Amino acid sequence: MIKNIKIFTFSLVTLVLFAACNSGNSKSSEEEKETTENQAIEENNSNKKKAPQFEVITINNKKISLEQSLENNKPMVIYFTASWCPMCAKNWPAISEVYPDYEDKINFVAISIDPTDDHEVMTKLAEEKNLNFPLVKGTPQVMIDFDVDSQATTVGVNAKGYVEFQKDKAVLTTEEYRALFEQLIN
Repeated sequence: MIKNIKIFTFSLVTLVLFAACNSGNSKSSEEEKETTENQAIEENNSNKKKAPQFEVITINNKKISLEQSLENNKPMVIYFTASWCPMCAKNWPAISEVYPDYEDKINFVAISIDPTDDHEVMTKLAEEKNLNFPLVKGTPQVMIDFDVDSQATTVGVNAKGYVEFQKDKAVLTTEEYRALFEQLIN
C-alpha cells in the first residue's frame, strides 16, 4: 500500500512538472511567434519612408496629428486638395461616400495646399459640396514635408508611421478608395 502511494505521488509530481514545463514552452512559442511577426512588419516597413509628423486644426476646430493617430494605433490617410482643383472635385464625392464606413478604423484629413484657402473658403466648400470628412485650410507646409508636388494626391500612412502608398494627381473611384483604406487596416 505504501509502495502504491509512493508511485502515485511520484506520478503526480512528474505530471505537474511536465505540465509546468509544457506551459512555459507554450508561452515562449507565443512570444517567438509575436517576435517573428514584429520582425516581418519591421522588414516590410524598412523599405518604406517614415511619414513626417504634423498637426493641423480642421475647419470644425478638431486637432488632427500623425502622432495622435499612431498613439491610437490607427493608420492615416492625408488627401492634398485645393478649393479650385477640378481633379480634386472629382474625388470629393468618392471620399464622402467611403469615409463614413472607415472613420472609426482610420484617421482621415483633407488638407488644402493653397494658402489662400482660408477657414471661410474651406467651410463654404464643405457646405456647397456636402463634404463630410475633416477639412483643413491652406497648409502647404504639410505638403512640402510629405514631398507632395500637387493637389489630388492621396497618401496612406500605416499604423507604424510609414508611408504605405502615395497616389499623385489621381482621380480615384469609390472602389479604389475602399481598396486603399482596406490596405491600410489589414
